[in-house]
Amino acid sequence: MVMSRPATLRLARALEGEAHRAKALVKADGHPRPYFVSHLVRDFEQHWFQGRFGTLYGAETRRWRRCFTDVRVGSYRADHVRDGGLTDNSQKAESYAYTSLPVGTRLDGVLQSVWQLTEARYREAAEDLLEKRALSLHYRNENTALRSFERREPRVSVRTPALPEVDHARWQRFVERASAVGKTIKGVYGCDVELTVRDCQRIFVSTEGAKIVDRLPLWQILVNLELASESGVAVPWTLSHFVTTPDELPSLQALKRQIRRALGEMKKIAAADTLRAYSGPVLLNPRAAGLLMHEALGHRLEGSRLLSSGEGQTFKDSLGKALLPESLSMRDDPTLTSYKGKSLVGHYLHDDEGVAATSASLVEKGSIRGYLSTRAGIGKKHVSNGHARNEAYERPMSRMGVTIVDAEDPVDDAELKRRLVEEVKRRKLPFGIHVLDADSGETATKSYDFQAFLGEIRAAKRIYPDGREEYVRDVSFVGTPLNAIRSIIAAGAKQEVDNSYCGAESGAVPVSTICPAFLVESLELQSNARTPNAAPTYPMPWEKPAKGGRKRS
Repeated sequence: MVMSRPATLRLARALEGEAHRAKALVKADGHPRPYFVSHLVRDFEQHWFQGRFGTLYGAETRRWRRCFTDVRVGSYRADHVRDGGLTDNSQKAESYAYTSLPVGTRLDGVLQSVWQLTEARYREAAEDLLEKRALSLHYRNENTALRSFERREPRVSVRTPALPEVDHARWQRFVERASAVGKTIKGVYGCDVELTVRDCQRIFVSTEGAKIVDRLPLWQILVNLELASESGVAVPWTLSHFVTTPDELPSLQALKRQIRRALGEMKKIAAADTLRAYSGPVLLNPRAAGLLMHEALGHRLEGSRLLSSGEGQTFKDSLGKALLPESLSMRDDPTLTSYKGKSLVGHYLHDDEGVAATSASLVEKGSIRGYLSTRAGIGKKHVSNGHARNEAYERPMSRMGVTIVDAEDPVDDAELKRRLVEEVKRRKLPFGIHVLDADSGETATKSYDFQAFLGEIRAAKRIYPDGREEYVRDVSFVGTPLNAIRSIIAAGAKQEVDNSYCGAESGAVPVSTICPAFLVESLELQSNARTPNAAPTYPMPWEKPAKGGRKRS
């Protein structure tokens, strides 16, 4: 099990002492001494259960401990970190080998590992400072007027709440019984039900005097389904319940109903036509609309990217400029714990640089008002808004936490669909598209890459001028960020929460998006059709052969 409160506090005190010891004693001839040292330790315990077609596929309990040590050389004004720290995440670096710490409570072994990590981080920092100075002989550094690292008053916060025990026998039965639903429906070739419980105890200490201790549990039920039609069309589907407390997870019967409903939808999608290409009006349900805002806009408002010469910096120097319709605003507030009874996995009170989380106003009435920021200066009067985050060993960069999109003058779902049909008729198009749900997305932000984004669509329908609807399959929405977000012409009245993981240079972190539905005037969809599978040569064990002994086709 994870550390007790006394053991946690002992480790925090020991890490504090080791940080101060390093700052006082680290010395190498001809190289500057550290001006700042911090240790960020995460102590993990994870319980995992997976059922497959009614039997237990696997069960595992793991314990591990990771550390990010920051040894900064130079000064607050100008130190060794460059390009917003976006490249300070290499697994080829010497220090990476030392980022895993012993999990025991006897401190000598833990502190020896921290010492080894600190040694490597100092050498890398000193080398980076020399390289940064050498590069200034060849290239202009446009960030010289900005402070490398903001001074902050140290925060002290210790929170170690007791968490419910994980009942292994109960959850093993749960995943077994839920996954058995896959045996009751013809054509289901994948039915995996997983429960992952991750308990993370986080400790941050620094030579400034900061000490942050907190604990955040994450509970996730993940259902991975695959259905194949008789013609070989394979349809994948994922159901996710990602929360911070087991009380919010569905009951066994409720999850079974959800799986059956999903399989019913999958059959309809398998029978649908592939949409090869489309450009026109699109109605995005809240989850898909949130994905659009996250990928097209959110990542481009991460302040760390404004410091990197390798980034496209789409919205640099754009404060005050109109970006969205005046009716839309966007902020990121990690201090929120829940929304309408649903917990928010992106919640935290202090970021991974020891700064208190605050609500960051990003877009107000359509115009850019700010960026997500860390202690790295992105303006002359820079103050971090507490959005520095990392997963394990990477340098924390500015990341989203709980992103909220608010709309003035919203309309209900029926009105959104009516306006979609109206837009189709006005433009004399054969149909419009209603995206019912989306799975995941990605975006390119580098200067050498296309400034584009992609969203994987799980379910979508054609909407005809006469009101008819029919499913389409194998499609994703794509686009360039400015065109997509400026094409929003209406927003829905109901906001929904999407809890998920977000991956970027500083690792995968839990995030929450709260967004209404959008009607987009013009969005492009592209095909991601897959080659149909060959039919099985004989039935699965619980299936009966077709009459007359013929094999199922």
